[in-house]
Formats: sequence, structure tokens, C-alpha cells
Amino acid sequence: MFLYLDSTSAAFSIAFNFILMMWFTILESLLKPSLNSPYFNPRPFEKQGKLYRILGVEWYRAILIKSGWEKIRQQQTPIKKDLRGMVAYERATRVAEVGHIVVGGLVLIVTGYVSLTHSAGAALWLILSNIFLNLYPVLLQRYTRPRLRRMIEKFRPEATTSLDK
Repeated sequence: MFLYLDSTSAAFSIAFNFILMMWFTILESLLKPSLNSPYFNPRPFEKQGKLYRILGVEWYRAILIKSGWEKIRQQQTPIKKDLRGMVAYERATRVAEVGHIVVGGLVLIVTGYVSLTHSAGAALWLILSNIFLNLYPVLLQRYTRPRLRRMIEKFRPEATTSLDK
């Protein structure tokens, strides 16, 4: 990509992000890591989502819905209103979060390189794409997970009760 696209362009920034995310998706599907770290547990300030709403996560989510991205995501991991479906979707939020953190870190490294070889202003597209394609998706996963976990807990007693019959 460095040979064919200018590293300071919007095209490079977007293509680089998407290629890295594709790479991560393939790697994750091959390795299937457990992702059971305490890092994924919601922090007390995250449980109600107020900070994330202030940061505009609901606005970002609305953009994803209007752009059609949410339909694509639902094809891959549909939200089913049962315990198994909610657990699968909750895991998908962890996978997406890790993917965006890894890709965001790699984009940050390239942003540093472009800033050093050109200028900080030349890295503007990389910075903007990293915010909108990696930072906000991480915030969205962190915002969504506490609500999903509450739903999972609501389904758990029903699953236990139906198993007892």
C-alpha cells in the first residue's frame, strides 16, 4: 500500500484500516482466542453508559445503522433473544473490541511514522480514521456490553428453570 497510495491520503487511511481489520478477522477466526480477561468486565462507571453517551456513542451507533453497517453485522452475528444468542453476541463484542484495539494500535504506529517523516498535519487522515474506525467502535462495544450482560442474567434464570422441568 505504501508503494501505491500516498500515506497522507484519506484513501490510504481508510484502506489501511480495512485491510488490517480483515487481517485481524482472519487471524481471530483461525485462533479463536477465549477472550476471558477481566479487562472485558464493565467498570462501575460504564454500567449506566453516561460517559459514553456524553462522548457521542449513540450518535456513532445511529451513523452505523443509517449507513447499513449494522445490517451487515447482523448477518454475521444476529441478535437472538435467547441465552445462547445473547452469549454469542456478547463474545462478538469482545472480539470486535480487541480487533479495533489491535488495528488502532497499528494505525497509531503508522501515524507516528507519517508524523515523523512528513508532519503531524500530514497524519490528519490517519488520526481521523483511527478515531472513527477504531476508537468509537471500542467505545461502542464498551457501552453495549453492560446491557448485554444484564440481558444474559435475565435469561439465565429462565434457562435454569426450563432445564429443571
